[in-house]
Amino acid sequence: MAVNYYAFGPFPGGSPDGEGLHIGQSAGGVRFLFRAHPDQGLTTLGDWTAFLDRDGVTIRAEHGREVPLEEMRETMTETTDERGLPLRRRWRFDNEHRYTTSGGHCFDRREFC
Repeated sequence: MAVNYYAFGPFPGGSPDGEGLHIGQSAGGVRFLFRAHPDQGLTTLGDWTAFLDRDGVTIRAEHGREVPLEEMRETMTETTDERGLPLRRRWRFDNEHRYTTSGGHCFDRREFC
């Protein structure tokens, strides 16, 4: 089952009564898929980590549960599943919409669910 995560706070797209800024998606068997937001400078794991650590930022899973920052960091950086097996990358090639950073983190520049 896949779960999407959203950030809320004082930034474009972060209105508490809106959808929030899409952080990305976790899904069984694969590494976290980040949503890149080049217009906000969110194109790497480091960018997202610093952004989510700012004052006033809250994180919610798509079903409404508030997610603590430390839990979100773990979710974003997991490389093995609960049995210790390696998580696969989302894809093996980059294109104009998708890319993988040197740390193996997958990003998509387009909206996805």
